Amino acid sequence: MSGLVDYLGAGLFLAFSAVYFTQLVGLTIAQVGLGMGAAGCVAMAGATPLGRLADRVGVRRMLVALHLVRAGGTAAYAVVGEFWGFLAAVTVVTVADQAIAALTQAFVAELAGEERRGRVMAAYRTIANIGISVGGPLGGLLTGASGRSAFQVTLLVNAVAYLLTALLVRTIGERGTTAPAPATVRRSRALRDRRLLAFAGIDTLLQLWLPVLNLGFPLWLIADGQVPRAWIGPLYAINTVLGVALMVPSARFTASVRAARRCQVAGAVALAAACLAFWASWFPVAIVVLTFGEIAVVAAAWTLSYALAPGERRAEYLAAFGMGRSFGRYVLGPLLVTGLLQAVGGVTWAILAALFCAAALATLLPRDPGA
Repeated sequence: MSGLVDYLGAGLFLAFSAVYFTQLVGLTIAQVGLGMGAAGCVAMAGATPLGRLADRVGVRRMLVALHLVRAGGTAAYAVVGEFWGFLAAVTVVTVADQAIAALTQAFVAELAGEERRGRVMAAYRTIANIGISVGGPLGGLLTGASGRSAFQVTLLVNAVAYLLTALLVRTIGERGTTAPAPATVRRSRALRDRRLLAFAGIDTLLQLWLPVLNLGFPLWLIADGQVPRAWIGPLYAINTVLGVALMVPSARFTASVRAARRCQVAGAVALAAACLAFWASWFPVAIVVLTFGEIAVVAAAWTLSYALAPGERRAEYLAAFGMGRSFGRYVLGPLLVTGLLQAVGGVTWAILAALFCAAALATLLPRDPGA
């Protein structure tokens, strides 16, 4: 339930945020991009320290605090009137967002046994997709609103959703949780763990599936001109429906570290094949294959990151692993996909396919994460 409430709010905001900040707040597209990019960099820098703090004070307590912080930052969007106010608010929200993703995974590890964690995370992601799917269209309706007040009210409703999420997290039963690490643990160890860095680096490349879906696919479809733009919506719907239907069943294929590594290789190959299908303008085929690759690499990453994280430093390690995910999705990916499309056009898809194949090969090289 907490995930559904959380992502309903996220879906609402994502659907109208660009219109709100550019047309009503008065920011330029460049300012919005700069602010979000800077906020992403701060969030990545803060991920491991926040994870280490969560190991000391308790993951549940930290999650509640971060949801409250995110609620405050979201409410601040309603009164932002210039760039610096926007930068402050978006930094607060982005830091909280990215830390919450890793700490939610750590919280699941405290509540569920080792054999159930992958299935629980798959169920959580399915609920999140449903929440975004419902919240997105509702937020999209606002883009036609003529006044700022409607957007402000929705932002405040969004903030209330995050407050409710904090309350729901707080009321989840204490049974089965692990004790926080001793307060004497101060120095970071995760960023010096070569196994962790190796697998996080591979995951960075695999997470390019998201900018491929959200940027590469629509930009290429429009530039290619062989199919109508109206196809974009239905093809996104195929991705969403398949993700909701297959995420939980797929978890059984990553129940062990060995199975997760096989699944990661298969997912990387599927992502490479999807890129080649995009290049050939086989858009329905590309979307279906991309979705299978997405599901495989996401599920594999949960099992592998859990195996890498020692119990007493679980939040710190999961947060460090999540830095690669954030870098691939929100920093490297957008720059790489848009830059390549502008520079080399269709050859972009061959380059991306090669990167996914390289990730598949690299999966076989690092030491076993369970070693």
